Amino acid sequence: MKQSEAATERVTVLMTPAEKVALEIKAKGAGVSVGEYVRRSVDSFDPDGAAELTQLAALAIELQRSNVEAAAALDRALASIEETRTQLGGRSAA
Repeated sequence: MKQSEAATERVTVLMTPAEKVALEIKAKGAGVSVGEYVRRSVDSFDPDGAAELTQLAALAIELQRSNVEAAAALDRALASIEETRTQLGGRSAA
């Protein structure tokens, strides 16, 4: 909304009591009224951006899973190397 334009239209939104409290807390934390908080939220909402965030979250989960698998594979490889070194060390002493 433009700063010079007065708010003259009303929108009624139903929400749970918990949602209303959360909204009031967020507005207070931002230092604005609930109405101003909602207006700013509407202005900044981008459905395409929200979809991109969902995709990024899925990628982050997959990256974490991949990192865990890679770390486990590295641990197994290091253990195998250590076992081989131990076996080779025992042979040279015999």
